[in-house]
Amino acid sequence: MQRQPRGIVCILLSPAMPLDPFEQANQWEQAANVLRAARHVVVFTGAGVSAESGIPTFRDADGLWQEFPPEQFVTWQGLIRTALLRPRRLAAFVQQVIEPIARAEPNAAHRAIERLERHTRVTVVTQNIDGLHEAAGSTTVHAVHGTLFEVVTAQRRFLRLLNRAHLLKMAERLARLRRAWFLPLARVLWTIRPLVGWSWRGFHRPKLVLFGDRLCEPDWSLAVAAIEDCDCVLQIGCSGQVFPAALLTLLAKEQGATVVAIDPNETASDLWLAGAAGEVMPELLHEAFGDSAD
Repeated sequence: MQRQPRGIVCILLSPAMPLDPFEQANQWEQAANVLRAARHVVVFTGAGVSAESGIPTFRDADGLWQEFPPEQFVTWQGLIRTALLRPRRLAAFVQQVIEPIARAEPNAAHRAIERLERHTRVTVVTQNIDGLHEAAGSTTVHAVHGTLFEVVTAQRRFLRLLNRAHLLKMAERLARLRRAWFLPLARVLWTIRPLVGWSWRGFHRPKLVLFGDRLCEPDWSLAVAAIEDCDCVLQIGCSGQVFPAALLTLLAKEQGATVVAIDPNETASDLWLAGAAGEVMPELLHEAFGDSAD
């Protein structure tokens, strides 16, 4: 007997242009019906969901890649070369990555995702490294690109946990260093040593996925298993350009996904909603379940 594909809904939440009011109402009704009927929802998030918490994205017009080209800052070879030749640039990059994360708090989208657990089974799969889903209270989170808060050895064995206070202290010290007339690499490395450096355990670094690295395990395998089991995927703030994480959406489609896209431009999809994550996610939860923020 031929196996019938599961119906999976992918909902992409990001800033969008207004839709025709009648058509928009129809899209919302259908999306709410699908969410209401779901037995297992995978929430797949990217940088867009954390942008509303003040964390800059990488790929947007004003993103970090505009100032810090990825070939110089997101490969190990590029980072080492930058550190040796331009330690001040390394200090600037580390500060601008960790300080917004250290100061960030969960926004309305993170909190709505956590509240969704009151209505159905939820697995969060995120490309973000900021720990905001965990801070909001989500129970099951698979961070496929890693986390800035966990430090591991070169063999990816757990070494220590950091918190936002640690990161903020480090960022403030880097800011002071950058004001110095002369900034040797040794001072930068000493300042960031809790996060990256050498000790009696050997080289240590944050549990992050740089270009060319394998995705974090067991997070990636658990994410794939969740996609294969679920009947609804909410894709929030993802560009769909980051592979292999974007393969999760393709896997959902292969199983007969109904695609609901929320995007500035109309895409080839079954449903199209309009709105920013912090506005759309709470409204969708209310539409489906009558849920509202506490």
